[in-house]
Amino acid sequence: MPSDDSLLMFETLFRKHGDFPEILNFSVQLRRYPHDSDIGGPVLAELKGFIVQPGYIPEPDDGWYFDVFDMRSQHAMNAYHVLADEHALLKKALDTPDLDYLGAVAHLERAWVSPSLRGRKIALRLMREAHQALGRYGLLVVLKAHPDGDKVSKAECLKLAAYYQSDTQLGLRAVSKRKYPGWLVAIWDESIVNDDDQLFLHDDEELPDAADEAGEEESALGNTTGST
Repeated sequence: MPSDDSLLMFETLFRKHGDFPEILNFSVQLRRYPHDSDIGGPVLAELKGFIVQPGYIPEPDDGWYFDVFDMRSQHAMNAYHVLADEHALLKKALDTPDLDYLGAVAHLERAWVSPSLRGRKIALRLMREAHQALGRYGLLVVLKAHPDGDKVSKAECLKLAAYYQSDTQLGLRAVSKRKYPGWLVAIWDESIVNDDDQLFLHDDEELPDAADEAGEEESALGNTTGST
């Protein structure tokens, strides 16, 4: 633990995509700030993704949405196909009779936590910060729980998905444990402020008792390489 008066602080950044201004990239970060400076140190934890709001969600053979997801990664393309081709599964998972009122999509692409800070549920905190910043009427959120590594079993994806689902504020639902293990969706139709989430994370904050939380925080949302 640092002996100075530095502080660990969460912050959320937004940036337009250079080629597609309709795409808003976001990053929720945890950095250490010296007590006497506004310049933070290296990123110690991060959740990255993007949001688009065209007024509808993907449908089969949707060229615009296809291009948005295709240019990012193979993992993003997998997300596109889940959203565009599996409306019946989405309705069942989200417990809604129709998807017509959903007009925006946020893809949580990657999460990472520094080994020195794992075991403190920081990955879940990053997602709650995103929920507060992104929440709006008609927002559909999608992610895949995919542990670090190239050879990952379905059981490992399901275990990580259960960890993400343990935070009830996030409202994450499994698309299909059999057909799409690890894929989760949620409707974030409002910005939620968690009163227990403070701006700063204290170094002496007591760690949770959960024995395998540290291993779960080592994992990330799916990405092109599978690494964190």
